Order: sequence, then C-alpha cells, then structure tokens
Amino acid sequence: MLIIFKHLPEARRRCLVFQKTKVHFCMDHTNLKSLELQAEVNRLSDVSDFVKGVMNEIGCSKAMIGSIDIVVEEVYVNIASYAYDEGAADRPAWVECGAVGDDFYLIFRDMGKEYDPLKKEDPVIGDPMNMTIGGYGIYMVKTIADDIAYKYDRENGQNILTIIKKIEKA
Repeated sequence: MLIIFKHLPEARRRCLVFQKTKVHFCMDHTNLKSLELQAEVNRLSDVSDFVKGVMNEIGCSKAMIGSIDIVVEEVYVNIASYAYDEGAADRPAWVECGAVGDDFYLIFRDMGKEYDPLKKEDPVIGDPMNMTIGGYGIYMVKTIADDIAYKYDRENGQNILTIIKKIEKA
C-alpha cells in the first residue's frame, strides 16, 4: 500500500516503509512542530518538555504522554550518546511531532553515523539463562509504538526515525 501526497513538491515529502504495517507512506511533514538543538544528554529535559507541550496542546491522555516520554528518553539519549564521534563540535538533532489525523507522529533526525536501530534483534526476555545484553531500549520503543520506520537520507546525510502512536485523548 502506498499513501502519498502527490500535490507536494518532492522536497516536502518524506517517504517511509513502516515496520509493523509494512505501509509505504509519504507524508507532508511541514505541519509538525519542530525543535532543533545540539545532541547533548543534558538537553533531554528540553526535548521532553517540547514533546509533552505538543501532546498537551493536542489533548493526549496522561498515560499516552508518559509512554511517549519513555520513547523520547530512549531515542534522544541514544542519539546524544552514540550518533556523533566523541568531541564532535557540531551535533545537530531535530525532533518533530504533532497530530496527523488520529495519529501522533514523533520524528527524530540527526546527522551522526548511519545507524538503523530497527535492525537490532529483540532481546531475549523472561529466560534468565539466555538473556541478552543491550537492546532493551529500542525494544521498549518498538513495543510502545503503533508503528515505526527508519530511513537514512543519503542526500542530506540524516538518520530519520519516525514513530507513530494512535492518539489517546485525555
């Protein structure tokens, strides 16, 4: 299935294939609110406050805001901690979010090393003898999300992680 905003110029489209539904989707992302900052762990509260503010404007439930805050922490801290080489002076990151129909979109972009977190195998859970080390954060993100997609934009050198969650109203 392909959903596309054909009336939009190519530069305003972002095309993705979502992991759970396998839907190919091209969306106009210009109506989402955006925050640009340097990817530093100490900026997590700025990112969290920004996303929570947008979600409150939309009227999302407290439970949904709490779940998405876990996603924000896991994804943003990983970007700030691992996307860029240690000591890199310029560490741009962008967070975009908002409502698209009945869905909440949360998009993380960075210009760090190309890395698809969705390729990480899910950890072994429940079997103490075979538990894996690492991978629990992205597993939580995938579990919380209704759908999720990763794309590396070679033209702009950006990692783009898009998370969708059905809006739960307060």
